[in-house]
Amino acid sequence: MKRHCLSVLALLVMIVLAFGSVDTSNIDTGGSPTGGGTSGSSPAAPAAKRVVVTKSDYDRIADGMSYRQVAAIIGSQGEEMSRNKIEGVPGVMESVETVMYVWQNEDGTNMNAMFQNDRLMQKSQFGLK
Repeated sequence: MKRHCLSVLALLVMIVLAFGSVDTSNIDTGGSPTGGGTSGSSPAAPAAKRVVVTKSDYDRIADGMSYRQVAAIIGSQGEEMSRNKIEGVPGVMESVETVMYVWQNEDGTNMNAMFQNDRLMQKSQFGLK
């Protein structure tokens, strides 16, 4: 029972750390460029940003899928953010390995996925379109 509580506690800590590490510094806020130029020229159109994961991809992903299935839907491997393994006790509890991945677009929008023993147990997204 004590090991199960430790497993749950470790999982909660990983979730808190993962959401606290989301980089929002390069998210487009839709504001106008600053600067006082009066030359009459319009700013250059921004270059198209590479999209790794979309909201449509996110919506197709379901609990219980393997990492390989999720990566196939997205079309790329995620970046491993954290990994934790709790050794099991024979006859009491199996080993539990928890891995969290992130897929991040150039504009800062992203998807996180947490797998336990290679089965999706939680997903989250920030700003996907």
